[in-house]
Amino acid sequence: MDYLLGVDGGGTKTTIAVANLKGEIIIEKSISSINFKSVGVEGATKNFVSGINSVIKELKNNDDKPFFKSSYFGLAGLNTSYDKVVYVNIILNESITSYLNPQKAVLCNDTVIGLAAGSNNKNKVIIICGTGSNCYGVNEEGSEAKANGWDYLLADEGSGISMGFKALHAIMRAYDGRGEETLLTKTIFEFLNINSIDELNRWTYDEPFSKDRFASLSLPLCSTAEMGDKVAIKILKEEAEEVIISVSTVVKKLHMENRNFDLIFVGNNFKCIKYFKKIILKNLKNSFPYINYIPLTSKPVEGAIKLAMNNL
Repeated sequence: MDYLLGVDGGGTKTTIAVANLKGEIIIEKSISSINFKSVGVEGATKNFVSGINSVIKELKNNDDKPFFKSSYFGLAGLNTSYDKVVYVNIILNESITSYLNPQKAVLCNDTVIGLAAGSNNKNKVIIICGTGSNCYGVNEEGSEAKANGWDYLLADEGSGISMGFKALHAIMRAYDGRGEETLLTKTIFEFLNINSIDELNRWTYDEPFSKDRFASLSLPLCSTAEMGDKVAIKILKEEAEEVIISVSTVVKKLHMENRNFDLIFVGNNFKCIKYFKKIILKNLKNSFPYINYIPLTSKPVEGAIKLAMNNL
């Protein structure tokens, strides 16, 4: 029997969905990350093979010969031709190739499936501010544009990891006397259940690097800003300004300044209302009067299924 396959390979977790050819999802499963920039090629391959095999096994309980007639893979970190080669090797491996049509298997950045899930407008932009940050848009002529989303070493402003790093830098500047005193020292120590700079140093360096660990610091950063801490407020305003720049850049590349377009926003950082989300929305509305703000209520993996169905 023929099916549609959709995969949302986010920065820290993965969702696999299988749908019938009408687009009705019949299986949805969460697995570990398949982002090779987070867990390595070996780890990403292992996680994907394990996850897809479990899905195929579940299908075989009712169907001896399941086949993915069309499939869409939205993948965080897929930014370059090299990234695509790596992801092709991770995903289109022997464990799955006999179950799908490779001519109808599309690998793209995860912003593409998020945008498809969030809006049916021909002019639309998505801004992601979660563990990582990315901005992508399309216009009615079919042109595409992106900004940011080059991962934490090159360009990831507006992300949790960028906020987390800045919060740690502020603590160390205050400790050395190079910067202002800040409540971040107290709030982040409490958040991490530590009591000293020595323990913070060990928390930072002794464990294997994980984007999640550092991105989680965006939570106490936001709460500290709401306490009125000037240092925390400054960090969030800087990050908000970078998001405004990313969205504005994409809108201008697509010549949508005076068009009606949807802005889909997704990511935990938008839960930081006063000094992040409100600043972004207010500034963008002033610049682009016909913008429509739409929080992502559908799952990105639903966008993957939608695109897979369109690709039949």
